[in-house]
Amino acid sequence: MTRKSEGSRGFWIWILILFLALVIYGIPQNIKDEVSSIVRFSLYSPFIWIDSQYRILKNNLSKTIRLERELTQTRLEIQSVIETKIENQRLRSLLDFKEKNEYPLVLAEVIGSGEYRFPSCITINRGEMHGIHNGMPVVSADGVVGKVISTGVNSSAIQILSAPALKISVLDQRSRVSGIATTLGGTMFIMDQVPTGKDVAIGDRIITSGYGGIFPKGLLVGHVVSVSQSPAGMFKKIEIEPAAKLLQLEEIFVMLAQPKDTVFIEN
Repeated sequence: MTRKSEGSRGFWIWILILFLALVIYGIPQNIKDEVSSIVRFSLYSPFIWIDSQYRILKNNLSKTIRLERELTQTRLEIQSVIETKIENQRLRSLLDFKEKNEYPLVLAEVIGSGEYRFPSCITINRGEMHGIHNGMPVVSADGVVGKVISTGVNSSAIQILSAPALKISVLDQRSRVSGIATTLGGTMFIMDQVPTGKDVAIGDRIITSGYGGIFPKGLLVGHVVSVSQSPAGMFKKIEIEPAAKLLQLEEIFVMLAQPKDTVFIEN
């Protein structure tokens, strides 16, 4: 019974297929083409849509990459302009300082330093062939930097104010109180050997006294930022902020000689 029903179903399916084939065969060609076009469009349209979206994404990605490249280039150009402007301002300040200074100066570029945070020694690109020798004072447009401690033909080592071994005889420009400037181990240093009763106030300019035979008198060393009594009670504790930007040195001046009228009390 089952086989008979299955055979009957198969027979009618073939009849239906044959009927549809005859119907399709009898349809005019223009209708066939239109139906065929609709079928093809229905089948291929998802793939066409996917391809179009892929092309759109690819174009957008290309545009994004190009815009990012242009933006990066623009940022670099802006940074270059800013750096050039800052450098021009710095060089203008250095030139102005050199023109106003009464000492013969050699401009040098800092090409190396010691410790990362608080370097006590820097290296410059000027040496013996430029007239530089040990013991010469070194300054920036802002103030005293240090002194030359070693020279080569084309380079020199500079001991700067943050070096514990460097001590400078200084003077309060306002009250004329003298003392010894020495480092605290960082970017700040103290004015030592100032008795309790001496007049030193916050904001006072501290300059070189001219004693010692290295630094001429009148060079700006720094400004007083703190005044208090030392635990012993005999001397004041005076903290000084250096005028020179010791952690940001790029160009400095080496003083080659002293003016003829400069007289040192101590050699």
